Amino acid sequence: MMAMNRKRHFKFGFTALGAVMVLLCGNLDVGGATLALPGAAELKAEGDLSEQMVAGMDRYLDRATVAAVAARAQFWKRDFTSAAAYEASVAPNRARLRRILGAVDERINPVRLEYLSGPDQPAIVAESERVRVFAVRWTVFEGVTGEGLLIESKGKVLARIVALPDADQPPEMLAGWAEEPGAWALKLAEAGCQVLVLTLLDRQCTLSGNPKIVMTDQTHREWVWRQAFDLGRHVIGFEVQKVAAAVDWLRSRDTPGGKALPLGVVGYGEGGLIALCAAALDMRIDAALVSGYFQPRETLWSEPIYRNVWSLLREFGDAEIASLIAPRTLIVEHSMGPRVDGPPVEAGRRKAAAPGTIKPPELVAVCAEVERVRALVTPAKGPPLGSIELITGKDALAMGPGSDEACTALLKRLGVEGSMAVRKHAELKQLAASDPTARQQRQVTELVEHCQRLLRRSEEVRAEYWKAAVPKAAEQWPQVTQPLRDRLWNEVIGRLPDPSLPPNPRARKL
Repeated sequence: MMAMNRKRHFKFGFTALGAVMVLLCGNLDVGGATLALPGAAELKAEGDLSEQMVAGMDRYLDRATVAAVAARAQFWKRDFTSAAAYEASVAPNRARLRRILGAVDERINPVRLEYLSGPDQPAIVAESERVRVFAVRWTVFEGVTGEGLLIESKGKVLARIVALPDADQPPEMLAGWAEEPGAWALKLAEAGCQVLVLTLLDRQCTLSGNPKIVMTDQTHREWVWRQAFDLGRHVIGFEVQKVAAAVDWLRSRDTPGGKALPLGVVGYGEGGLIALCAAALDMRIDAALVSGYFQPRETLWSEPIYRNVWSLLREFGDAEIASLIAPRTLIVEHSMGPRVDGPPVEAGRRKAAAPGTIKPPELVAVCAEVERVRALVTPAKGPPLGSIELITGKDALAMGPGSDEACTALLKRLGVEGSMAVRKHAELKQLAASDPTARQQRQVTELVEHCQRLLRRSEEVRAEYWKAAVPKAAEQWPQVTQPLRDRLWNEVIGRLPDPSLPPNPRARKL
């Protein structure tokens, strides 16, 4: 597991065991007689031995993380004979990614989308001569909905798009409220797209805790992640499922028996992560634009813990996930992604959040990962499978997010002609006030309740899992349970390699 803070993780996971081992390896003094431990050399090391042990584990994990990049090839059996053959050959990898992301709950079918309105809340929350903006909610799975804004073009709909802001951006920022300069969802709608903007869990800690017991400084993303992780779920998987449900609804708008409109997904920052994974898992998405996220993941351990995915780096980096999008289109925009310096600083709250930072991707790192994708999807002979595009600013400067160049490239791949650079916004009139705080509370509460439902049902799930482990005799028990034992070791605890050096015990008298 790539733990968020691996030094902290190992210090509290293994140092007690290490201390016991040091004590047991020491010489015993019984009634003045020294009992030397046979075969043990003299222990000469000084200082904090547990700290030195953790430092050694840290060095091992650094080496293992670097080595994992080259070792990933063993998990992939790509077949480039045709696009269909390629998709079939990576289907097992796609299934494993879906499982470790926890995107496994059965979605509601058909999806029901509703306009949020009432006596004091009109259905249309904003309008211009080109678009209408609605506050909407749609079903995902039991008790869980997606929520955000639907931006409808008044003209002919040429394509459909799911838009994903960064975690700390409300959908209104993408829709042009208060002349927001990053209103790329609005620009795409004005170009003729039907755009559904999803609310993500944010990095605030307002709702993280129980007011009757204690409130914490964990972000909403970490608060849900901690409850979901032990249930085989993940905040990334939940939001990927919300995107998939949005795709379900958008696809249902296509004329029965007619040609389906092209469909894309666009994401920035945390939304870029969700867009990348959603496009990798859902082949109905024709093109993806990822901004302010794409880069090597070998320092994933230093990022916020809610990005920690069990066994991810063994098989997947950003490039490997992106290779699941082929033969479709991936556009990577080098933009100044969000910067997160650590957990929220909130007075009066228990300091329970894991440390972790997010730094904007550097161009050299983005370029290196893009080149890795291209290498992964290029056969020994012939051109690359699909299209991998990199959009950068002049003189290696970042641009966007949602720059005219990146949006134009996406529209072109979706069959929508014309340049975004020549378009001018029509004045958007806000017709109703939005309440992002109440919307965020609904989204957090729904996922917390979903995790609690899964927890209550977990005993039944475990009983079903152990159903086959019924030996006819006691001596058969080890054999019957061996597959379960292997799964516990390999897929839950995490099996380390067998020792490669002799024990070399050392001891000294305490």
